[in-house]
Amino acid sequence: MRSTHVPSLAFLGALGGAAAGAVVPSDASAGWPPPLSASAEDMADPARWPADPAYGYSDTQSGQWSLYSFVPTPSGDVRPRPEESAAGMSIDLAWRLTQGDPRVRIAITDSGILWEEDDLIEKAWLNQGELASHEPQQADGSACGGEGELAGFDCNGDGVLTVSDYKDTPALALASGGRPRGDRNGNGRLDAGDLVLHFSDGLDDDGNGYTDDIAGWDFFRNDNDPFDDTRDGHGTEGAKISAAQTNNGVGGAGVCPHCRFIPLRVGDSRVADAQDLAKAILYATDAGAAVVQCPVSAVDNTRFIQAALDYAHDEGTLVVTSMGNGGSRHHSAPALNNHTLPAHAVRYDGPSVTASTTFVDAAPCSNFGGNNLLSVSSDGCSGEATAALAGVAGLLYAAALEYRAPRSPGEMPLSPAEMQGLLFTTADDIDVQGSREPGSPHRASQPGFDQRFGYGRVNANRAAEAIRAGRVPPEVDLTSPRWFEVLYRDQVQGPIPIEGTISAKRASAYAYSVAWAPGVQPRDEDFTIIKQESNVAPTVKTGSNGPLATLDVRTIDVAHPRDPDSLRGENDRAITVRVQATARYGGDVGDVHGEARRTYHVAEDPTLVPGFPYPVGDSGEGSPKMADLDGDGVREIVYPTAGGALHVLTMTPRGPEPLPGFPFLTEPVDGLVAAGSSQGTPVYLDAPAYASEHMDGALGREPILSAPAIADLDGDGAQEIVISTWPGTIYVIDLDEDDLIAAGWPKRLPEVPVCPLDLAAPPPSAPCVPRDARIARGALASPVLADLDGDGRLDIIQAAFDGKIHAFDARGDALRGFPVEVHYAGPLAVEPARGRLLATPAVADFNGDGLPDLLVGSSERLGDGGQAGAVYVIDARGTSAPSGPVLAGWPISVASRPLAPLVAEGITASGAVGRFGRTLAGVVQASGALPLILPRAPGGQEELSATPPGALPRAQGRAQAGLDPAFGPLSRAEGAGAMLPLLSHPALGDVDQDGTPDVIAAGATEAAALALAGARDAGARGAGPTGVHLLAVWSGRSGAMLPGAPFVLEDHALGNSQAVVDLNGDDYPEVLTGSSGYFLHAFDGCGREPPGFPKFTGQWIATTPAVGDIDGDGTLEVAVGTRDGWLFAWRTGATEDAIVAWESVHHDNRNTGNLETPLDQGSVRRAARPLTVEACAGPAPKEPALLRLSGGCACAAPVGGEARRGSGDRGEGAALGAALLGAAALWRRRRRAEG
Repeated sequence: MRSTHVPSLAFLGALGGAAAGAVVPSDASAGWPPPLSASAEDMADPARWPADPAYGYSDTQSGQWSLYSFVPTPSGDVRPRPEESAAGMSIDLAWRLTQGDPRVRIAITDSGILWEEDDLIEKAWLNQGELASHEPQQADGSACGGEGELAGFDCNGDGVLTVSDYKDTPALALASGGRPRGDRNGNGRLDAGDLVLHFSDGLDDDGNGYTDDIAGWDFFRNDNDPFDDTRDGHGTEGAKISAAQTNNGVGGAGVCPHCRFIPLRVGDSRVADAQDLAKAILYATDAGAAVVQCPVSAVDNTRFIQAALDYAHDEGTLVVTSMGNGGSRHHSAPALNNHTLPAHAVRYDGPSVTASTTFVDAAPCSNFGGNNLLSVSSDGCSGEATAALAGVAGLLYAAALEYRAPRSPGEMPLSPAEMQGLLFTTADDIDVQGSREPGSPHRASQPGFDQRFGYGRVNANRAAEAIRAGRVPPEVDLTSPRWFEVLYRDQVQGPIPIEGTISAKRASAYAYSVAWAPGVQPRDEDFTIIKQESNVAPTVKTGSNGPLATLDVRTIDVAHPRDPDSLRGENDRAITVRVQATARYGGDVGDVHGEARRTYHVAEDPTLVPGFPYPVGDSGEGSPKMADLDGDGVREIVYPTAGGALHVLTMTPRGPEPLPGFPFLTEPVDGLVAAGSSQGTPVYLDAPAYASEHMDGALGREPILSAPAIADLDGDGAQEIVISTWPGTIYVIDLDEDDLIAAGWPKRLPEVPVCPLDLAAPPPSAPCVPRDARIARGALASPVLADLDGDGRLDIIQAAFDGKIHAFDARGDALRGFPVEVHYAGPLAVEPARGRLLATPAVADFNGDGLPDLLVGSSERLGDGGQAGAVYVIDARGTSAPSGPVLAGWPISVASRPLAPLVAEGITASGAVGRFGRTLAGVVQASGALPLILPRAPGGQEELSATPPGALPRAQGRAQAGLDPAFGPLSRAEGAGAMLPLLSHPALGDVDQDGTPDVIAAGATEAAALALAGARDAGARGAGPTGVHLLAVWSGRSGAMLPGAPFVLEDHALGNSQAVVDLNGDDYPEVLTGSSGYFLHAFDGCGREPPGFPKFTGQWIATTPAVGDIDGDGTLEVAVGTRDGWLFAWRTGATEDAIVAWESVHHDNRNTGNLETPLDQGSVRRAARPLTVEACAGPAPKEPALLRLSGGCACAAPVGGEARRGSGDRGEGAALGAALLGAAALWRRRRRAEG
C-alpha cells in the first residue's frame, strides 16, 4: 500500500482534474490546449501551438518536433518518406484528451535540480505533510484558502500546492538587494529550495522516515536538498522535457504540463551508483510517484536495485530507464533489470526537420538490443528519450484518471504492466524500406519488433485514445530467467521454467500463449508455441503458483540467419521467449492484446571449469584475483561484487565452494545503518519500503567496484585481502580472525563537507569545499600495497574521490606525509575545480631514493572545454618530501576528450610502469588520445597537452617521439579510421618478444567515441554509423603497432584492462580482453586467437581477466566476471610454466601496475626470435592437449562484415568461424607520412 502521506485520489478527483483553477498566463496561446475535435492537420497550424518560444519550428529552428503529430513543411528538395505522417510522438494530439494532472507525480532520479529554472519553479512537488506546521499565509498574516486537504495551503486558488502559494508569507525573509522575499539560496527566485532552507525544522512531520523532505531528497549527499550544486544540469533538462510548465511564454513545452515532478538526486552527473538509485526508487514509490524517470546510467547493478524495482512494480510505480549511450549493445543498468521500461532514441536524419527524409532514424548514440522495447523521438540520446517517455507515461496516467477509475482507493489507475502493454501495442511500427539492403544509411528495421527500434515509436495520442475507449491490455510480466541469461544445454538437468505472471482483471476472460524462436528479433512466423490457454477467468493470475511454461533447451535448434547488427556472432546463440495475451472484453471494446518478451542465449562450452559460470547475483566491475589463501598450494578465486560481497572460491570435486566465512559482506550503505551509528547521516529504515516484507534492506551494502589487493601485511606468513568500496570504506580481511576483520579496520575515508548554500547560515566552523567542486567521499581506484616508508612492511595506498591519495600502515594509522592532495596549479591552464581521483596509482621508484613513488592521474578538467587532464608522480614521502609531494617535472598535461561525466573526464585510466630499454617509464592514457610513455624526466611542455620532448620511444627515422597511430600491415581493421583509446586502462607485456615491453590499449574509432559521448551526429564520421571497436598493441621499442594490431572487437571494452599470457605454448603471449559484446578474446601479435577462443558469455565483461591454476592440475585457468552477475572460469590448456607477463588487473595481486613486480607464477623465458610479419605467416598455433581431450571448439569470432547463417552451438566452430590464421590474407600496409 502507498504511504499515508500521499493525498487520496478520491479527494484530488474533487478538484476537477488537472489544475482546473490554474491562472492562465497573460501571454498564453488561446488555441492551446487543442479542442477534442482537432486533427493532426489542425496541429500544424501555429495558432494551435502553446506559447512557448522553443515549441515551433522554422528553417533555422527544429522546434519540439518530437511532440508533433504532423510533418513540418519541407524547405527544399528533400522530402520525408510518404509513409511518415508524423514527425514525432503525436503528443500534441494527446493534449486534446489531457494535459496531465497534478495528482500524477514524476520522480526524477538524476543529478539534482537547479531550483531557479523558470519553467520548473511552479512544477516542483511540495510535500504538504512535511509542511503541516508551516502553512503559507497571505501578506497580512491571515490564513489562506483551499478545500479539503488543501485547506489553508491554496493561497492562489489554483487547486495545487506550489511555491507561489508561499510568496507573500510573512515568515519568509523580506526582499532585499534585488532578491525577492524568501530567496534564501540567493538565486534571485523564490523556489522550492528556499522553502527547504526556511522550513527544515529537524522533525519528520509526516512520519515517512525522511526528516524534512519538503521537496524531494538528495541520496548522493544524504540530505533533504536535492539541489544540483555542481550545476551539471542533466536532471534539470530532463525535468523540463517531461514536466515543464507549458503555454507560459517561457522555454519549451513539457510533455506532461500539469504533472508534478519530485527531484531525487542520486549523483552529480548522469552517472550514479545503483545503491543510491535503489534508495531513490523506494522513496519515489512511497511518495506516490506514478512514474520514476531514471535517465542515468548506473556504474553497477545489484540485487538491491532489483528489489527496489520489484517493490515499485508491486506498488504500482512505473520505472522508465535509459537504454544507455554508446551506440552499443552493452547491457546498461538499470535497464537490464526486471520491471523497467527502457527508452531508445530516434531522430530525424537531415540537418533540420525541414530537410530530412525520415524522423525514425536510430540515434547513433543510443544503445540497442533485445531489451530495447520502445523508440522515443528525441533531440538527444537515451537520457533525453527517457525523460520524454516518462512524460508520456505521466500524460497517460492522467488520461486514465480522467477516463478510467482506479480499481481500488489509493491505487494508480493503470498498473506498470498495463502501461507497458499499452505503449507497446499502440506504438508506430518502424520499418524503413531498404534499411536491410547493403549500404543503406539507415539501421536495419523490419515489420514488428526489432532490436534497433523495439515495438516502434511511441504514439501518445493513440495510447490516450485507447484509454478513453477502455482498451487496456492484459498484464504480462516475465521475470525469470533474467535478461540475456545463458542457458547451457550441457549443464541443465531438465527443462527451464519460464516464470512470470499474466492477468486481465478488467476483462471477462483472457487467453495466452508462450512461444520461443531463435534469434534476438525473430518474426512472427518463426515462433513455436510451447503452451497456450484460451479461456482463463479474470480472477486467475496465471504464473502465481508455478511457471508459465517450460522450455527444454537441450532439444531445440537455435540456428538462424545472422541479424544485420550481429555480424561477429554476438547473437548466434540468442533465442527469444515471447508471452502474448488477449483480454476479452466483449461489446464495443472487443479483444485487446498485450505481450512481453525476453532474450536468452543457449550455449554449450566444454572448456568451462565445472561449476561455472558461478552466480554471484550482483554485477562485477572489480576484477578477480587468484591467490592461495588457505595454504594448500592451490590458488583460490577472489572476486568482489557491487552488492558488497567479496567471494573467495576454492575448487573441490563438487565444483567451486566458498572458503569458510565467505562471502565477506561490507557494511550497509549510508541511510541503512541502524540509528546510533557513527556515520552521522540520516537513517531511512523507518520508511514504509523498508518495513515491507518484500523488501530486504540488508541487500543495500557498500558496493565494491575495484579489485582487491592481496599480500601478507602483518608478517605472519598468511595473506590478507584489502578492499575498498565506492562510498569510501577500506577493509582489511584477515582469515585468521573469527570475524575476518583485521584490528584497526574498517576505516571510512574522511567526509567531504560542502559549504552551505543558505545565505542566512552562520559561517562554517570547519573547512568545507565549494559546491562546484566535483569531489566527495568514496573510491573507485583499487587499493595498492607497497612499502612507502621503507620499514620492510607493506602499506595500503588508496586514491579517493576527495582528490587525495591516502596511505595507511597495516594497523590503519595514516603514514607521515599523507594524505596528499592532487590538484593542478600549473602554468598551462587556469586552476580547475577540484576533481576526483579515479585511477589506481602505479608504483615505481622514479627518483632513485629506494622508495616507490606513485604515478596517478586526476579527473580534473583542464583547458577550454575540459579537453585535457594531468598526470602526476607523487613522492613516496608525500608532503614530507623536502621538495614537496610532486616530483620535479610533473605534472604532465595530456589531451583528453571529456566523453562522459565522472568516468571519462581528465585522466581516469590507471597508469602502468615498465622498463623500456634501460629507462624506467610510466605509461599514461586518456580517453581519445594515444598512450604516452613518459620517463622520470619527461621534459617541459610549452603548451597544454603538447607531447613532452622526452616521450618514448624515440625511434630512428620517425620525426616525432611516441606511439605511431598507423595500423599494422595484417590488421583486419584496415580502413576503419584512427584508433582512440576509450575508458580503459593500459597494460604492458612483451607481446612480440623483442625484449621490450609493448603497450596495450582498448578503444575505438572516432564515431564510436562520439556515440559514447552522446553526440547526435556520431554516425556522420568515422567508419560505420557507430564506429569500430579495437584493441591495439604498440611495440615499446619502435612505437609501431604490431603486425596484426589493432584487433577488431565486437563492442566497447569499457572500464577494463588486459592480461598477457602465453596460452598455446608458442612463447608468444596472447593479450586477453573482454568486451561488452559478450566475448573474451585472446590475440597474439599477429591477430590470431588460440584454439578455444574467443569465449562466449552473452554478457558485458567489464572486468579484467585473471589467470592462474585454480584446480592444481598444472595448467592455467582464466576467470572473468560480468556486469550481469556471473563469474566465469575456463580451462585454457596452458601449462603453469607458460609466459605470464600481466596476470590480472594492475599486473599483480598487490595492484602495483609495475611490470617489474615479481609474479609467483609463470616463467620469464623468451621466444627464439621476435615476432615479425613473416613469422605471422607461419602455421597456426598448436592446439593444447587439454582442449583436444575435452573437445574444445578451436573457434574464433569472425571480423568480416558478411552476413551468414549461424549454427547455434551445435558445432560451435561453425557458428563462430575459423581461428584467425594471421597471414591467410595480407592486408594493405597503411603508411603515415612523416612531417
